[in-house]
Amino acid sequence: MGILPKFIDNAASKPAQAVGDTLTDLWNLGIGNHVSLWSKKQELRHKHNFEDYVYKVQNKTQDIPEEFLKEPELNIIGPAIEASKFYIDSEQLREMFANLISSTIDSRKFSKAHPSFVEIIKQLSPLDASILVNFKQSNQFPAIRVDASNVEGNYVVIQQHILDFNEDKVKYKAYASSISNLQRVGLLAVDYSVRYGELEYYDYISSHPVLEEANKMLIELRDIDPKFTKLDFKKGICTKTPLCEDFIEICL
Repeated sequence: MGILPKFIDNAASKPAQAVGDTLTDLWNLGIGNHVSLWSKKQELRHKHNFEDYVYKVQNKTQDIPEEFLKEPELNIIGPAIEASKFYIDSEQLREMFANLISSTIDSRKFSKAHPSFVEIIKQLSPLDASILVNFKQSNQFPAIRVDASNVEGNYVVIQQHILDFNEDKVKYKAYASSISNLQRVGLLAVDYSVRYGELEYYDYISSHPVLEEANKMLIELRDIDPKFTKLDFKKGICTKTPLCEDFIEICL
């Protein structure tokens, strides 16, 4: 392990040794040790997750009727297997990788299994994955952006991507960040130039925790520029993309 002399020196500080342990585990993982991922303290947990991952893959592949079995697409299954070992500590993500791997040998699904799905899964958080579950049953949801507006028609965005399916509305900023990430990877699109059905679909904003922060920011803006006089709620739609439809069918 000559590549990590800074961290394996017995005289190194405890934080440095801890970093060394983690880097060593990752290095060993890359050359075949697929059980110890982060450190010895996490070995049992990781081993359990690894075994659960193997079980999921076995079950999903064995459930495919023989007449639908096909040779896997190497450009998908190879990167999927290689990448998945770093993400199996998340139940949602290992489920996605297991679904993706099984789809590559299923003639009913493989045409929708895009090579980009490997990279997309790698860039999702567990919260991102949980948000996508909502789009299994619906193509779109109402979305709200909160602006502070002045008398001249100018505005400052206070918070955007406020959706009603948030399980914990207090964490609306985390949800908004996840929506932004899902936009970035091409799974969701948010448009504030169109509206979702009737105005009543946006009534959830009237009791939303974001209002407290928005009113505080409006007061701060007014102290700087008295022309800022009100909050506006821009009503829009959050929609899943065609790529998302395939991703959900294959990976969720």
